[in-house]
Amino acid sequence: MKINKKAMKEAIFDTALGLPINWFFAYITIVVLMLFGVNSAFYISVAQVVVLTILALIRKYLVRIYFREGEDYEDTKS
Repeated sequence: MKINKKAMKEAIFDTALGLPINWFFAYITIVVLMLFGVNSAFYISVAQVVVLTILALIRKYLVRIYFREGEDYEDTKS
């Protein structure tokens, strides 16, 4: 199996970028829900899934655009 280095670089970058962002927003979600008196693990987990999924979609879109523009630059460079 041949490894696509560009795809691997993008995946590593996206994961490294996502870790601190997800940790921060997971923590904020718990704090906000606890301030509103939500103590149900089920409701907290549902809220976190919704928030983190939306953030992941936005982050992945922006990372893909960033790497796609880099590919366009490399194509015109040669």
